Amino acid sequence: MSLKKLFRTFSHMIFRTGSFRNSMIRKLAKKTENKKILELGSGKIEKGRHEYSVKKFFSSSNDFIQSDIHPEYGHKIIDVTKMKNKGEFDMILCLNVLEHVFGFEKAMENMHRALKKNGTLVFFVPGFYPLHDEPYDYWRFTEHSIRKLFQRFRNVRIRHSGIRQYPFAYYAEAVK
Repeated sequence: MSLKKLFRTFSHMIFRTGSFRNSMIRKLAKKTENKKILELGSGKIEKGRHEYSVKKFFSSSNDFIQSDIHPEYGHKIIDVTKMKNKGEFDMILCLNVLEHVFGFEKAMENMHRALKKNGTLVFFVPGFYPLHDEPYDYWRFTEHSIRKLFQRFRNVRIRHSGIRQYPFAYYAEAVK
């Protein structure tokens, strides 16, 4: 195992960001049925399974669309900074993605437009977390920057893992 992988594994064990994300998504998934859901950044298959996708938590009653910017991952190809969808989705899952998007403001605008009225944007980003997927790990967001990003939304709910001043990650839900 490389030193980089070792530190990343160690970070997951200490910070528990994956467990935090999955517990929040499981709660959301329990009350989500018959919705059209777009998952951005569904990721690659590792160890025979979709390591990053949360599709497994959602009922099969949902129309769940997995997407990624990388065609080799086998999902619908979507670049969130260029997507043109309008009022199409009940929910967009943007989990561990926005820190890798250089044009994150355009991405937020496009996701807002792609949601139906009363649609929900679900958002997860690292806080205090090692650089990863370099050179495409551009940003770290704070609670304050997330509130600014969600200004066009209502019912914004932000949660963090870790201590407030040293957050390991942020989870947010907001309604269009």
